[in-house]
Amino acid sequence: MDYYCFPTRTGDISVFFNLEQYTDSRERFFYQISQEDVMLAKQKGKLLLFDLRTQTFIDCNGNAIDIKGKEIFPRCRIQESEQLLNAIENNGGNSIVTRADSKIVENWFEYIDVQRKFFRTTFGEVQNNLHFYEKKFGNKIFLKTVKKQFSNICQIVQMGDSKCLVSFVGHSLFGGNMLISDDSTPVLVTDALSIIKDDYGKREWRVFVVKGKILCISRSSDDLVDVESYVIEKIQGKIKQLSEISIFPSSYCVDFFEYDNNGKVIFDICEFNSIESSGVYRNNNIVF
Repeated sequence: MDYYCFPTRTGDISVFFNLEQYTDSRERFFYQISQEDVMLAKQKGKLLLFDLRTQTFIDCNGNAIDIKGKEIFPRCRIQESEQLLNAIENNGGNSIVTRADSKIVENWFEYIDVQRKFFRTTFGEVQNNLHFYEKKFGNKIFLKTVKKQFSNICQIVQMGDSKCLVSFVGHSLFGGNMLISDDSTPVLVTDALSIIKDDYGKREWRVFVVKGKILCISRSSDDLVDVESYVIEKIQGKIKQLSEISIFPSSYCVDFFEYDNNGKVIFDICEFNSIESSGVYRNNNIVF
């Protein structure tokens, strides 16, 4: 890898360290968890910054860098993904992920088989047909937007003469439209699965794959948690299967989980995310 690329609004790396400037907790969290990777990339001489003001690629001192023919691992927030990938492509850089790749990963369920079935529809259609979804799944469903926006278990409740879809986020109860404002928003609906838990929480794992090879595996935790050998073997088997799907990108982030299905433990793919904008857990070390 020639460079690890991070966008900056200031032309330097201060955006990753002056965290008090961020009022949005999710924005602040991104910059906080990126600190270690930024510093490690800098130490290795592989740090590349994309100046959002000038649309240019620079080093940490503001000097212009020619990225033509260079292999680049982009890392950014979701909101900056398209802009960054466009800039790398337009300047002749070789990103490990392209805009076309991100689109395929976003719609991964069209290419990858899992053991549960998805309904792909719109948020408005779900709200208008709650009787159908309640009959299909019961009074709880798992709903997520196709684009990274919302992902949670929702409950179908009776309110007066009609049914309503609500979501429990933390300890607060929100109506569906407060979280997804546009009824035309594409969503996926499936069973509200019972994810298995242990002393470290939900048994979920995040895997970064670069050019078809596993870069790192972490339990979905900010603590140091060992990954069992049988889990690693299962993940390796799944990644090998994915490498045989010619249309699917070779660099991506994928989450695995274990859930209970009538007393049987199912190990399967939870979801995919674009590698450039996926968050990291404690053992997700991506700079080498």
